[in-house]
Amino acid sequence: MRKVALTLLIAPALLAAAAACGSDPTPAPTATPAPTATPQAMPAATPTAMPAATPTPEPSGFEAEWQALIEAAQAEGEMIDFICCAFGRVADNAVLPFFEDKFGVRVVSSTGSSRQNADRVLAEREANVHTLDMWHGGITTSNTRLVPNGVLANLQDALIHPEALDPDAWYGGGLPVMDANQEGLIIGYVGNASAAELSFNTDLFDPTELTSYWDLLDPKYAGQIVMRDPREAGVGQSTAFYYSNEALGPDFLGRLLAEQEYTIAPDARTAAEWLALGQYSICLFACGTEVENAKDQGLPVEHVFPHQLKEGSRISVGGNALMLVDSGPNPNAAKLFANWFLSREGQRMFQEETGDNSLRVDISKDNVDEENQRLEGVPYVFSDREPEFQSILENALGFARDTLREAGK
Repeated sequence: MRKVALTLLIAPALLAAAAACGSDPTPAPTATPAPTATPQAMPAATPTAMPAATPTPEPSGFEAEWQALIEAAQAEGEMIDFICCAFGRVADNAVLPFFEDKFGVRVVSSTGSSRQNADRVLAEREANVHTLDMWHGGITTSNTRLVPNGVLANLQDALIHPEALDPDAWYGGGLPVMDANQEGLIIGYVGNASAAELSFNTDLFDPTELTSYWDLLDPKYAGQIVMRDPREAGVGQSTAFYYSNEALGPDFLGRLLAEQEYTIAPDARTAAEWLALGQYSICLFACGTEVENAKDQGLPVEHVFPHQLKEGSRISVGGNALMLVDSGPNPNAAKLFANWFLSREGQRMFQEETGDNSLRVDISKDNVDEENQRLEGVPYVFSDREPEFQSILENALGFARDTLREAGK
């Protein structure tokens, strides 16, 4: 029916067009139209709704802040970092290249010792010059030179990563703040637990002879002991360990320094060499790093005991604390690095590269060197993170100076 109706409607239009254009002027007779059915309107087709595109959600909260920080750091392009001590020797192997590849920010390492860099930074401050962004080092130089001279910014305030800020993730509970006033300027990230505060020559000394540090006072060890200078700040944490350990204290430290026969080496490398050559059988006061280097060369030395002395040991941060330099040239890159480095991924990579024991407790310790493992049931002194650590250290060093002066050594 729809086709018939359309034909009848279209035909008159065609005839009219033909009349207007044809050569015969005689009008054609008008046909009487047949009755037609009223066409039924077809229901309008309901358009098929296209699925709405799912909008990409805008990052919110930490994600938005983190992305903005990455972009700001990439705009700066680099970070200038001083990395002290054992980590400084291996940081370029994996940790820094991984960070650079992950975030597109180059890390430039500042060379020299802690003392040299502190001298340089303080001299630059006098000239209103700022060339350093980040500092990895020990807490002694930092608390005695960097903090008092206003070199450091508040690192704790710069942390935004939930993993870095998680108080349950860190040994001892809470972020390991280690500046003297607990303001958040210095964050420790390593807690190595040495089996003993001494090293020995494996050809000359049987460590099972000792069950207590007090045994070191035995006259049979006279002349067999070499030590680093217990009055120096760099050795101070060992001095403070003996001085502050309740089972040892000033009595033990005073008798060791005044009564026992020993030799003070000019530096750690010399002490380790003398120990390895068999000139001495025992090395005291933080000979560990250089002894480990000698051990790696196949020399007959160890810097830990295979058992624990009954007075326990200390947990040491060593040269592994992180600091943010105030008014550095690349503040966003430094902030990004600090947050990543203190996260699970950063600390896991650090452990893998160094064998040191991160203070994070939420990562596997399978890659931590045996001598750095924190063992259950062992009494540890962790004075590094005590608010009064600096005063303990200064008291211990002062006690050592007085004892050696009175003993004429």
